Amino acid sequence: MRKKVDMPCLDEGFGDLGRMNVLTHHEIIPYLVLSQPFRSNSFAVIVVQEGVFKFQNNFVKYTLGKGDVYLVTPGSMCELFEVSDDVQFISMGFKKDYLKEQGVFLNGAEVVHLFSSELVHQFTLSEEEFEDIVFSMKSLKKKLNMGPTTPHLKEIIRHSFLSVLYETLIVYSKNRVFVPVKVNRKEELTTNFLMILSDNFKKEKRVQHYAKELCVTSRHLSQVVKQVTGKTAGELIDEMIIKEAKVLLSSHLLNVAQVADELQFSDQSFFGKFFKKYTGISPSIYRSNSTVAINPPF
Repeated sequence: MRKKVDMPCLDEGFGDLGRMNVLTHHEIIPYLVLSQPFRSNSFAVIVVQEGVFKFQNNFVKYTLGKGDVYLVTPGSMCELFEVSDDVQFISMGFKKDYLKEQGVFLNGAEVVHLFSSELVHQFTLSEEEFEDIVFSMKSLKKKLNMGPTTPHLKEIIRHSFLSVLYETLIVYSKNRVFVPVKVNRKEELTTNFLMILSDNFKKEKRVQHYAKELCVTSRHLSQVVKQVTGKTAGELIDEMIIKEAKVLLSSHLLNVAQVADELQFSDQSFFGKFFKKYTGISPSIYRSNSTVAINPPF
């Protein structure tokens, strides 16, 4: 297991400059833990410079390569699966209230769309766009490292941050696809199931409940979901519960009994057996060995 250490975070080192940071792969990779889910605690713009970065966001898997950008929203369920040995990336993260703290008020619908959790957030940059955004992020990082006595430092950082944000907004607007995506009935049923599941998995763990909500039989729902995702409805329910349990345990805000209660298990013993069945270890051992939710990479 990894040594419990604190990775650079958004809340440290910026005083009244707000909760914003730019981190590179050199600073993040030493703290990455694969196959341990966490919830993002900030907005983030991730730009891959080299190599391959594979992760899952809200149960959708993504593979990012050189020139790819991904936009992360706070509260997203994330899990890293693979980071190639040659990977290089840079990430600008900021808290939700950072814009207001800096006196920035962006009212356009594009800004709402930019970080909406309902839209696709992966797109590929042209060579020129890639160079511009990476340069702007590196420039912002240098300014963040300037001494606190630097004249007009707050305004310098503010304008540099806005430069990155607006460059991202411009590129995103170019890459938005307005052609309606054709979804067949099986994909539509699966999408609706996942949406209902994400809101109800703590209190409803039976496939029958979701099948009834969707006006189909349990057998039909599981067959369709497996054809689309490779997993049955029951397997996805269990997976969502386990991932949420891991997030709650590794945050160290709740003990095992409280996590069992939060996930609405009948008792701690039943939760422990359920967790060990799918992970091979007890909830208490997982909790003691994992801190990824305390210090998420974004």
